[in-house]
Formats: sequence, C-alpha cells, structure tokens
Amino acid sequence: MLVGVVAVVLVLFTGWQALQAKEALADVADDFTELSEQLTAGDSAAARETLADAQADADRARSKTDGPGWWLTSRIPGVGPNVVAVRTVADVTDELATGVLPGVVEATETLKPANLRPRGRRIDLEPLTAVAPQVVASDERLQTQVDRVRGLDVEELAPQLAAPVRLLQDKLQEAASLSKRASLAVRLLPPMLGAEGRRDYLMLFQNNAEVRATGGIPGAFAVVTADHGRITLGKQGDAATIGRFEEPPIPLTGDEVQLFGENLGRYPQDVNFTPDFPRSAQLIRAMWNERHGLQVDGVLSTDPVALSYLLRGTGPVPLAGGRTLTADNAVSLLLSDVYAEIKDPTRQNIFFASVARNVFEAVTSGQGEPQAVLDALAQGGDERRLLVWSSHPEEQALLGPTRLGGVLATEPQDFPRVGVFLNDGTGAKMDYYLDYSADLRADRCVAGRQHLTVELSLRSLAPADASTLPDYVAESVAGAPRGTIRTTLLLYAPVGGWLESARLDGGDQQLAGLEHDGRALTRTTLDLAPGQRRSLTLELVSGRDQTGQPTLRVTPGARGPGVGTVTRSACS
Repeated sequence: MLVGVVAVVLVLFTGWQALQAKEALADVADDFTELSEQLTAGDSAAARETLADAQADADRARSKTDGPGWWLTSRIPGVGPNVVAVRTVADVTDELATGVLPGVVEATETLKPANLRPRGRRIDLEPLTAVAPQVVASDERLQTQVDRVRGLDVEELAPQLAAPVRLLQDKLQEAASLSKRASLAVRLLPPMLGAEGRRDYLMLFQNNAEVRATGGIPGAFAVVTADHGRITLGKQGDAATIGRFEEPPIPLTGDEVQLFGENLGRYPQDVNFTPDFPRSAQLIRAMWNERHGLQVDGVLSTDPVALSYLLRGTGPVPLAGGRTLTADNAVSLLLSDVYAEIKDPTRQNIFFASVARNVFEAVTSGQGEPQAVLDALAQGGDERRLLVWSSHPEEQALLGPTRLGGVLATEPQDFPRVGVFLNDGTGAKMDYYLDYSADLRADRCVAGRQHLTVELSLRSLAPADASTLPDYVAESVAGAPRGTIRTTLLLYAPVGGWLESARLDGGDQQLAGLEHDGRALTRTTLDLAPGQRRSLTLELVSGRDQTGQPTLRVTPGARGPGVGTVTRSACS
C-alpha cells in the first residue's frame, strides 16, 4: 500500500532520494504487517523488536522526503499535490511508528484477553486504569494522523497515486475506529464497573419475536450491580413486576405522543417504541425507581441473538431439566420453541429468568475462551444488540456517539444518517419469522447534498399453516388472517434532509411527512402473509454539506442485523 503511494512520484520526481524513500516505505509496510501478526498472536517480545525496525525504517523514509528539492517540487503546478501526498504519507508513517504504536504494543501486552477474564466473578480493573493514559494519548495522536491523510484531495492526484492514497485513507480509518473503541473502553469500564464505588444497572432483555424499534419488546428485567469489578445479579422480573402507569413518570413530548402514543410512557414493555435508546432508558429507569425505589446508574440491553454470540465464547450452558443452551439453539429456543413447549406466560417468564441467571453465572465465572467472548461482545455491539446508557453525564457523552449508545441523531453532521426502524403491530410473537434487510445507495451529489436510495425488502418465513401456531405466537390481527405479520415502519431521513418519494411493491406510495425532534420521517404499516415478500423503496435527500460516507441504522432482528450494503459517498 505504502509502496503504491510513492510509485507515481518515481515518474514525476526522479532522483536517488525518491528511490530510497520508496525502499524505506516498502520496508515499513512489511514491518507493520509483521507487527500486526505478532500482536494478534500475543508475541510481545517479537513485536517490540519489529517496532524498533519500523521506527528506523520510518525515520529513513521521512528523511528522504525532506529537503529543499522536495519543498520546491511541491510548488510546481500539476506536480505539487503528488509530492505533498508522498511527504505527508512519509510523515504520517513516522508518527505512527514513534508516537502511536509504542502505546499500542504496551496496551496490547497489558490488555490480553486472558487478563480481562473474570476470576471469582470479579474483573481486575487495575490494568485498565494503569494503561488508560497511554491508550488515550495514542488514540489522540492516531486521530490527528488520520485527519492529515484524509485531508489529501485524491481528485488532485495522478491516477497511479490516487488509488493507493484512497486505500491508505480507508485502512487508517479502520485503524482509527479500533483505536477509538480501545480508548473508550479504558475510560469507561473502570468507573462503570465500580472502580470508584458501587454501581447499579437495570438490564433489559429484548425479545426480537415481538419487534421494537431498538430490537424487541423488553420481556425481562434484572438488576446488575458492579462494585470494584465484582459483578452480581440481583432482582429479576418481567413487565408485570413494574406494571402500568396512569401517567408517564416523566413527561412525553408532543412528537413522542404523536408518533408512539401515551403507551410509550405508561407500559414498561413499550418504552422502546422510540428508536432513541437513551430516551427508552430514561423512561424505564424512572418506572423502576417509582415501583422499586432504586435509582439505577444506567440501563443495559441485550437480545437472544447477542446471547447466541456470547455462547460461542463461553460454550454450552446447562439449564434446568437437563437441557443445554448453545450458540446454535439459543435463538430458536428463546424466540420460538419456548412458546410451543410452555403455554403459561408466567412459567415462560420463570424459564427466561433462569436462562439469564445461568448465562450470567457462566460469563462472570470466566467460563470459556476470553478472546471469543470479547469477539462476541464486539459483534453484538456492532449490530446494536448491546446498548448502554449511563446516568452519569461524562460517561454518556462518550457513549452517545457510539453504536452502543443507540442515540437517534438530531444534530447535523458532515455525513448523512438514515434510519429504518420496525415496531410490531400484533402484540404476538410472529416476528421470529420476519426476515428483512435494507440497502442504502448514494446516487449523486448536488450542491453539497447527497441524493440517496433506500431499498427495504421484507419476507415472512412463517409456515403455511401459521394459523395453527400457539395463540401467544399468532394472535388474530384486525382485518387480516391469523398468522399475518403486521409491522409499522419508521423511516427517518438524514438530519436536515427530507423524503422525496416512495414506492411500495413497485407502485408509487404517498407517505405522510412527520417529525421527531426536528428530524423528518414517515411511517407506514405493512402486512405479510406466510411466505409473502414485500419491498419498499425510498428516495431521500441529505442535509446541506453532508458529503461524507452515509450510514444506515436498522432495527436488529431475529434473522439478522437488518443492514445490507451501503455504498460510498456520492460526493467522494
């Protein structure tokens, strides 16, 4: 990659210094590849030796792209941008080798997955606290270098140079994302795990068989306490242990009432009709406090699909009655089979509570392979199946911009964000059979606005005889046969943008314009019979100056994360 960056300069700016810079950058590229493999393998001693080689090679590359000749050539029209690009790459490489990677090597050695394994239901927080300053400093330096490379205008470069520079921009952006996660982890985990005193959290278990905007109906709850790294599971319950409220414990906004109705603030199982997880968390926190007298420090959320990922790391977990919960059977057992085997909702809730406790015991006892557990948590977070809200403002400020935060964006950014959210319309458990995926395409860039197309496909995988499913699964739907899947879709345009047109199953569709905290959206309800497929296509326009890479957020479901392909920015 780095070799390609300088290749065109060998044509435009000949000389022995350019040749030596090319060779040095080639050596650095090899060093970085070897270093990555050694860190992944946990070979810290070899990584330190390779880092020393990389630093020497990077310094050699930087020194060979410095001096009066390079400075003068950088000012030649048509040639200058290419020379500047090569010098920038050499400088960035040197800074990565000397200012970023030393902290990464040390942090990787300290934060080996085995060192984070719970022992006696306690995570040792001291290594996290000790390495935090260096990890944060390395991340800040890396973000600076990413900005430098991102600032190179590839449109000004020769074709032979533009492609490798764009590749370098993408690779550094990936590295920056991983670095940012590490920085957030070392800043958030110690205080949230009780390094400074006891923390109480309310855990929501979302049931994707009855879809809600953030994932699924909160079917079960549990209090989780963290005190100096020791994690314990406390009171468990379901929606009935909280009950209905005559008036919401905290006032709803006019937009919320119009979009979701008063039930958003009256029923604990409806707090996540809104796709804004912090708002759901605030509502359920207030409900729990009013009914149980505990003002929790935060709210956590997960679902059975994330649980199945976790079981890949912990291994099978035994259940009552001789049954075993595995990564392969968790989703079908918890979202479908349980309703056929246990008819009584009270006994279903007892079963769910026992599953939660047994899995909790497996995780907090350190069962399984630590790296696989961490990978599972990362996948659950990437798919927004793990959500976290903190009542501590300084922590929430860090969580909010991440996937874990589940925030509904209402402030403009330099890139468009599109949202596709689903809410069940039956009160049953048919969404186990709902398969859906959305693709986002950036079509063109006009005056700093991107014109976008979202294609949403939905399919019912329900059996042809779905009407024979248990009542709790396939309740009757008004105006439709039993076994119908009814879904309300919330389709959010980018902040500052709007919806231009919609087509349902190939035909034009008129959708009313609505707003949620100033963000434009529309809403529609679809029915799917067993085996039926439906499609919805939306044409959107982004806000002004949103020229960056578009993002798409979709409700994670029982059958997948819901996000398909997302193309590059039309303005790049």
